[in-house]
Amino acid sequence: MNFIAWTPIFIAVVIFTIWCLWHIATHDVPFMPKWGWSILVIVAMPLGGLVYVLVAVLDAGEYRADAEGRKHPDA
Repeated sequence: MNFIAWTPIFIAVVIFTIWCLWHIATHDVPFMPKWGWSILVIVAMPLGGLVYVLVAVLDAGEYRADAEGRKHPDA
């Protein structure tokens, strides 16, 4: 197996994981405590990071009706 060919993928996964951990540390995160998201991102790398981005970063409950009753500002 040619490990040199996989190097860019490994580097991209490490950079993505570091970005996720930085975002968790510097922002308020929904649905779970920060330590829970951090463990998910590290243990389930890179799937945990993708879940974090899809659930907490992109959707975060800010622009949809949710359990807290928040709605989109234009609605």
